[in-house]
Amino acid sequence: MLDETAAHLLTGSLLCALDAASLVIGMNVSVTKAGHLYGFWAALAAAISSYVLIIFVLLVPRLYSAYVEMNDVHPDLNGFVGRQRRR
Repeated sequence: MLDETAAHLLTGSLLCALDAASLVIGMNVSVTKAGHLYGFWAALAAAISSYVLIIFVLLVPRLYSAYVEMNDVHPDLNGFVGRQRRR
């Protein structure tokens, strides 16, 4: 689980750089008189940004789960809701 998560985070980092580049190019190529980005560059930036947001929303719980498993956090303190141990 940790290896797959790391690969997704590296891809997300690369996409952040690509997103920044597409915004810079788009702001120099296709901007309205009011300063709004439109067309292909706006769609590209929105698509990449949305994908990066989805990656991070899905991967943060996976990273936390890996942390809990690797560090053997006590079940009462790990933050996951589930069956509690009987005392």
